[in-house]
Amino acid sequence: MTISLESNPLTPELMLSLPRPSSAALSPDGNYAVFSVSRYNVDTNKSIRNLQLVNLKDNNAHSDLTPHTPDTAHSNAIWLDNSHVTFISKGQLYVKVVGSNAEPYQLTNFPVDIANVKFNRAANLIAFTAAVYADGSLQGAKDKDEHVKSYKKDTALAFDTLMVRHWDEFIQEKKNNIFVVKVKKDSDKFVKDGEAINLLLNTGLESPVIPFGDESDYDISPDGKEVVFVSKITSRDNAWQTTTHIYTVPTSGGIAPKNINSDSVGAASNPVYSATGKSIAYFQMLKPQYEADRNRIVVYTAGESRIIAKDWDRSPSSIIFDSKDENIYVTAEDHGRIKIFQINLKTEAVEEIVSKNSQSGLRLIDDQTLFYSTSSLTSPINFFTVDVRSKAITRRTDLYRKDLENVYLSTPEDIWFKGDQDRDVHGFLLKPIGFDINKKYPLAFIVHGGPQSAFNDNWSTRWNPNVFANAGFVTVFFNPTGSTGYGQAFTDAINNNWGGSPYIDLIKGLDHVLETHPFIDQTRIAALGASYGGYMMNWFNGHTDRFNCLVNHDGIFDTKNGFYTTEELYFPEHEYGGVPWDANAKKNYERWNPANFVQNWKTPTLVIHSDKGESFFFFFFFFFFFWVYSPC
Repeated sequence: MTISLESNPLTPELMLSLPRPSSAALSPDGNYAVFSVSRYNVDTNKSIRNLQLVNLKDNNAHSDLTPHTPDTAHSNAIWLDNSHVTFISKGQLYVKVVGSNAEPYQLTNFPVDIANVKFNRAANLIAFTAAVYADGSLQGAKDKDEHVKSYKKDTALAFDTLMVRHWDEFIQEKKNNIFVVKVKKDSDKFVKDGEAINLLLNTGLESPVIPFGDESDYDISPDGKEVVFVSKITSRDNAWQTTTHIYTVPTSGGIAPKNINSDSVGAASNPVYSATGKSIAYFQMLKPQYEADRNRIVVYTAGESRIIAKDWDRSPSSIIFDSKDENIYVTAEDHGRIKIFQINLKTEAVEEIVSKNSQSGLRLIDDQTLFYSTSSLTSPINFFTVDVRSKAITRRTDLYRKDLENVYLSTPEDIWFKGDQDRDVHGFLLKPIGFDINKKYPLAFIVHGGPQSAFNDNWSTRWNPNVFANAGFVTVFFNPTGSTGYGQAFTDAINNNWGGSPYIDLIKGLDHVLETHPFIDQTRIAALGASYGGYMMNWFNGHTDRFNCLVNHDGIFDTKNGFYTTEELYFPEHEYGGVPWDANAKKNYERWNPANFVQNWKTPTLVIHSDKGESFFFFFFFFFFFWVYSPC
């Protein structure tokens, strides 16, 4: 087998400059999809983001809805009706009339920037989030910010509780709150109809929850009379617990939110209403202090909660109801793919709907059709629809036809082998550009972070495996013990086992590919890893000389010191069985500590770090898949 040398390589610059679409919003009649597209310019080191439109009824005609100009930054598009799209620009809402050449007009002029916008047509209600102080006022937030700016000449912050910072965000006095405001049509334009109401006023609650919270942290009921949201109670114990709760609150304001999972000790997420509004579904983890526990699907109806498909050993990540409250559709990792599943609410039967590649952004067009986005190791995100009965898939966009024309993208080969304790371990292999089976090629052996995460058949704009393949490497990346998508027991098996089973799996996987792929040059093997993968590079260096060089991107060096510098204290306490001064847990920290094996280090290592992680926090944050956005 020989791959043509006429193909152009996928360079880092090309990969970074490809369009990056957001999730899409469907028009009420299902005829159009609108989404924002961000595009990075390598030469100017700037990104622009505009809105684009796909006509789902007219041969998927694709066009710009707003201009693609250097100062454009449009996002969070939603439909007000079949011809009006509202979106965020410069922190406020604007409206664009579809099919009109008229410039977008401004809908809101709130004192502060807003985010995470949703719209309910039944009540003509816009919901959004904004960061405010304890008084809950948008104007109060602006006034206090300006007052503090007028006299404060330093950047010092004072804290008397943990957390001080979570990932790359300091815990500020201002908190995210959910607001609602009515809109109406005045002549041909939408306008605000009254003042915004803070639904979390005087509750002490925050939603979305930083640093990862977004619009999936809340939903509006179909009749527009209620909002469901997720929040983490402000507490001195926040650094030691993952507990979050689900609340409902009337959109009329002035009524305290109701906690519908008050007995929860794990993390809850992704609350959504059913189409009839009679039920709420959300994900619930059952174990405290464990952020990689399996998401159970909870359906809350008439004050009662039940876990459905409780024996299904997968952890879903997004969820929607069908239009009749008969089925739900979820996405979940499964053997290196992110698939779409249908779950019948009565029988709790689970059925695969889309099995290839990796799916996200589920939307319901009608009883029979799902709209969603797909990416793979050979393609960035595009949009598709699937008939849930026949499972026929229709492509709706081809966003990269010109950019990737004649660009080499290596098709992944699935690899399975027996790892530690005779477990089945899975991964992928990519052949290099210009591949000739009669030649020898160096190997890039990539280890993922997390550690409870996975390499999936999806596109990445960080460590994209096809960039390595296009640099001339056979590229191999496995999902060892601790990875997600292979059952919860496989994920849990890394607990107090960081340098044990995963290390054995990886070395056995290396042996397997060298034995079965003779075109790999065994004298030129590079191992690379970020976050937990960086930890594994340090572990490799102390335990094997199989690699010719190592690349350590933000990997933890000392497990004990890591405990004292991390903000998420629940994480190491769960992973190692307690605090490092506890007699039993101390043995675990020491056992899996790369620093204890430095005397064995001999492999040349490239260490990638940055001062963007802010002092000592920096070193351990990346251990949780915190990534460096820019160099020093």
